[in-house]
Amino acid sequence: MPAPDVHDANRRPARRRESGRVPDKPGKSLSRMLVKRPLSDQTYEALRELILDQGLRPGSRLNVDRLARELGVSSSPVREALARLEAERLVVSEMYSGYSVAPEPTLTYLRDLLSFRIVLEGHCARIGAERRDPQVITALRAAVDDMAKTRRLGRKYKEYRRFVATDARFHQAIVDSAGNEVISGVYASMHAILLQSRLYLNRQAGSARADEVGEEHARILKAFEAGDADAAEIALRRHLEGGKRRLLNVPTADQAPAPRGAAHKPIEKKVMPHHALTGAGWRAKSK
Repeated sequence: MPAPDVHDANRRPARRRESGRVPDKPGKSLSRMLVKRPLSDQTYEALRELILDQGLRPGSRLNVDRLARELGVSSSPVREALARLEAERLVVSEMYSGYSVAPEPTLTYLRDLLSFRIVLEGHCARIGAERRDPQVITALRAAVDDMAKTRRLGRKYKEYRRFVATDARFHQAIVDSAGNEVISGVYASMHAILLQSRLYLNRQAGSARADEVGEEHARILKAFEAGDADAAEIALRRHLEGGKRRLLNVPTADQAPAPRGAAHKPIEKKVMPHHALTGAGWRAKSK
């Protein structure tokens, strides 16, 4: 009987050990994977901030290749970002003309938008408060607690980002509490234009105090906790009517959008590698 091949015996376990090997510090590798965000998301946030803060002026043309060059990325994430911004109605596209920044909403449109919200959200608050759904109340309470951490509401998107994201969840929870899938879907599709209206209101009429907004939200939450439909609707309407009053006091008239052919301002990159691109890492050059 031939002697066993010692070399073969040694190689087989080696292959098994190699196939079952795991990183020395798996937690560190996984944390890097969780922190890293897709480049398309980072590009989207950068362009969104520029549009909302008017670093890219309403009506200005958006050249994909130029944006890609100035942001230090390829054209693919720029195109993906523009498609998302178009779905949010912050960007418009036309055949043969390409992309451009959407015109700024007029004061008339913003007033009508707030009137629409007062009717729709007031209706949903009345229905939702009566139901006293524990999940809805928990969501509202979490949003109120989170917004209480903000002391001041700024005029820039990056200063507003966390607060408005929480505010959007608060109001979406109120709308969802009515249990109407159609209303919830329509309202969810309006988040970007609601954010744009809030930033416009802040630029023109001055920032509301965070504690004032928090108190208004707390009154709505209290009504939901008590199951008081009347109080919930009244508190919600007063909250939104406060924003409408500030808007109605804006002395400026509706401004015509910039010409569609107007060039956007050059984008200046802060000193950072392009793979570390974030929405706050880019700003428009001042003339």
